[in-house]
Formats: sequence, structure tokens, C-alpha cells
Amino acid sequence: MSDRLPIHLLPTFIIAARLENLRATAQQIHLTHGAVSQQIQQLEQAIGCPLFERNGRGVRLNAAGRELLAVAEPTLVALQQGISRVRRIAASQTLRISVLPSFAHYWLLPRLAEFHRACPGIRLDIDATLVVQDLARKGFDAAIRLGQGTWPGVQAQRIATGEVVPVATPTLALQWQQAFARAEATLPLLEHDVTPWRTWFQSQGYASGGQQVALFNDAGLLIRAAEQGFGIALVKAVLVGDLIAEGRLVPLAAAQRLGNDDTYLVWPQATGLQPAVEALLHWLQQQLG
Repeated sequence: MSDRLPIHLLPTFIIAARLENLRATAQQIHLTHGAVSQQIQQLEQAIGCPLFERNGRGVRLNAAGRELLAVAEPTLVALQQGISRVRRIAASQTLRISVLPSFAHYWLLPRLAEFHRACPGIRLDIDATLVVQDLARKGFDAAIRLGQGTWPGVQAQRIATGEVVPVATPTLALQWQQAFARAEATLPLLEHDVTPWRTWFQSQGYASGGQQVALFNDAGLLIRAAEQGFGIALVKAVLVGDLIAEGRLVPLAAAQRLGNDDTYLVWPQATGLQPAVEALLHWLQQQLG
């Protein structure tokens, strides 16, 4: 009897125990009959007792063999499942991306589960910031940015156009709808420094309109203020699509494209389009189609 169990012999033992025929076992695992017989003998020697009753060409488990089978089979299944999980973890990749907080909160987070279903081998490490990060120097694989698609040191692919839409709560939208159409000076306006109201009213043929009650440097705060009923917000349509669909915000006019600021996925020019980034790009394009 050996102190060390030859685990590599257990698969042969399990098959032989199920088939109760060493020749059939040999055919199934592509070994010779003699090799299978030798493996069973080695296992029995290591354990210190017979595991089978020999009866001519056939074999049958004895009490010791049945006990070993009851332990060995589920153990090997659990081991195989564990190895599969380890391989999946090893094959997975963490994708570190820089994202605008507003895009992360109002668009990306509600769709994270869908992303993991579509790309199960990729884990997202999300850094939400208003700062335009140096991707290569800070170790980012990609970023989602708002702009015209030209930044030094990166390649860019547009994923969403930059239409803006005026939105408010259902109550406020009903109250101010007619006044908004006439660009009255009493309109309570919430403004984002990227999408000024002046540009909107000029596109409608008015020199100006409304009164600014708050100015935000973050579109996420702007949207939150609109949800709280503080005023009418002019915001990127891609950010409020879900809120409009849920009825939490209401558009006061159709979305319009007023400038050249679109939403892009960018990645370091030096690394090129890596497979994981390409998978993220394709998923974004499909979702934002």
C-alpha cells in the first residue's frame, strides 16, 4: 500500500466500474487491454486491497470498489468543474476604461448585465471621471469621450451622435410647454456648459429665451436636477432615452443636432484595436445602433 494515491488512475477505474469489462474500457479510452489491467492493479496496490472480483473476462466491483467509486466519481466531477472555472478566469480579460460619469450612470450601468452576457470573458474596470485621461500613461485600454473625435495619441470611433433634447418632469413639462414653444423669458432653465441654451433658441429663430436657474459642469448633475423638478434641462438625447421611456422625464421638443460633439470610443494609438476593445466597440455600436 502506498501513502500517495495515484489520482491519475481514477478515471480508468471509474469507467471500468461502470462497464464491468476491461476490454470495453480499453476501447473507450483508447488503451490496450493489458494497459487497463495494469492501471487497475496499480490502483489496488496503492490502496492495499482488491477493488474488483474477477470472473472470467468480466469484472465486478466488490464492497471496497463500490465505496471508492462513491467517493471518486463526484470528486473527479467537482475537480473537472473547478478546472473549467479556473480556465475561464484565466481566459477572461479586465478592460480598464475611462467613462464620463453621466454616461456611466445613465447609460452604461443599466446595461452592464447585458454586456456581461454578450462578452462573458471581459470584466470592465470603470473609472468615471470628467478628466480627459492620458490612456497610455494611466494604463487605460479605452475611454468613452464626448467631442469631435480628434484627440492626440488615440484612435476614435463614433458610437452615438450628439443630438440634444429639452426635458423636464411630466408636471413641469405640462406647465411650461406653451411658454417653451414661445421662448418666454420666465422659463426656468438648467444649463450644461457643453450644451448652452442660447444655441437651442437661436436654432428656433429666437435670440434667447428663459432664465438660467443653475449651471452644471456635469451632465449627470444636470439630469438629476431635472428629475427633481428644478427646471428644464437641455441634455444629450443618448443620456435620457431610458428616463423618457420610463416616463420620468418628458421631451418638450424633438431632439436636434446643434453642434459637432458626438460620443466616441477611443483607444491608444500605440496599441491598436485590441480584441477586447473591439468586442466592446461592437457591443456599443449594436446597443446604440
